[in-house]
Amino acid sequence: MASPPTSCRLAVLLLGVLCSAAAVAAARYAPADNHLLACGAEAPAVLPDGRRFVPDSGCASTRLRSPSPSLSSAAPPNSPPPSPLHASARVFSCRASYDLAVRRRGHHILRLHFYPFAPALSASRFHVGAGGLLLLHNFTASSPVVKEFIIPVDSDVLVLTFVPESGSTAFINAIELVSAPEELVGDIGTLVTSGSAAQIDGLSSQAFETLYRITAAGRKVTPFNDTLWRTWVNDEKFLVDTDSTNYKVWSFSGRIAYPKGSRQMTREVAPDNVYNSARSVRSGANVTWGFPVPADSRYLVRMHFCDIVSKALYELYFNIYVNGNLAVKDFDLSSTNGFLAYPYYIDFIVDVKDEGMLKLAIGGSKQSRSDEVGGILNALEIMRLNKTSGGMDGNFPVVLDMEYGMSKGIGEFARSLLCGLIFAGLFVALVMLVLRLRTELRNNGTAWSWKPMESSEGKLAKAYQLVPTKTDY
Repeated sequence: MASPPTSCRLAVLLLGVLCSAAAVAAARYAPADNHLLACGAEAPAVLPDGRRFVPDSGCASTRLRSPSPSLSSAAPPNSPPPSPLHASARVFSCRASYDLAVRRRGHHILRLHFYPFAPALSASRFHVGAGGLLLLHNFTASSPVVKEFIIPVDSDVLVLTFVPESGSTAFINAIELVSAPEELVGDIGTLVTSGSAAQIDGLSSQAFETLYRITAAGRKVTPFNDTLWRTWVNDEKFLVDTDSTNYKVWSFSGRIAYPKGSRQMTREVAPDNVYNSARSVRSGANVTWGFPVPADSRYLVRMHFCDIVSKALYELYFNIYVNGNLAVKDFDLSSTNGFLAYPYYIDFIVDVKDEGMLKLAIGGSKQSRSDEVGGILNALEIMRLNKTSGGMDGNFPVVLDMEYGMSKGIGEFARSLLCGLIFAGLFVALVMLVLRLRTELRNNGTAWSWKPMESSEGKLAKAYQLVPTKTDY
């Protein structure tokens, strides 16, 4: 039997563990909107990170509408899916929409999960639109993929619409719609061109498609270890310079600190796991990463830094290059916050024309006082910005403004408009005829009055339309 002092120590230890667990739970991000839908599923799907996806057919805050019944499809039992979210899918043979209730307006993270477990799904070709943006155009999923977008939502309902190509179908396995913390999307970035690097604003009104989320020299970070359930992959396969003597890998076991009271830099911007590792370049050398990207687009490149390698402040200076252009000269990480092991990021904006490759590099500065390290990088993100035409993917804007929540074809719109014009023409002709008759009767000494016909009001449903346009930023 334990002695009283031992029992007291155990009680204190247990209390400390409980307090720590409570603190961690309190620190975890709690989004105002958190739609997690397992499409086509008959029962909830629970992920290893603890999140619970509910069937899309029985969710109180979500409504699925389609002019014809949608189909639920299940993965074949002889080939178990890699995730519970991939066990089922919702399949549409015509245009269909999800109405997702929004409690707090602002930017939201939208993730669309596609897992074509049947040949018919692999052959599907369709478009996806949300909030007036065309997110995916002529999309097909031949392999498992998660498409992530960060989009502004300025209404109480986000309409997510799937439009199959003629003769094809559309499908979706799972949907996530999560409120983004305010600090995730900044308003100011540095536009890097061949001749200059200048600050621009207005980013907070943009929509983004996430293409890459990289941790430099670190292990893969899964949604289990990220408060916004993101995935960060290792950077090694993106290194252009394969000479390992030019760089060094660092690991940090200490505590990553964040500026107190800062609304710009929190763990929601990036988790501690990506700042606990870094890749450095040796003094006098450069290290370059290359990323294939769609051409003729504008990108946001967010580079994350945390000085876990310096022994003292104001020792490390380095240069940052974006697509071969000098973006920041003699960057001094110490001057950003006055501490070591404090995270910081810079948003760069860059236009990629026809080369389809985005290259990022860090190199040593002549001002650096470190003989061992010429520059560091902890993590980076690459996101494509929406175009002014309203399209995220291609030069095709999308009009998604549905009075009844159900979009109708452009043919029906044209027929309604034509009928309205014909009715108006007949009405004008009738009025002119009546006026002529009244004039003739008055001339003959007869007076007469009339009342207009009453007609019931009609409402015109607005359409979902794909229109090729010229792209401008």
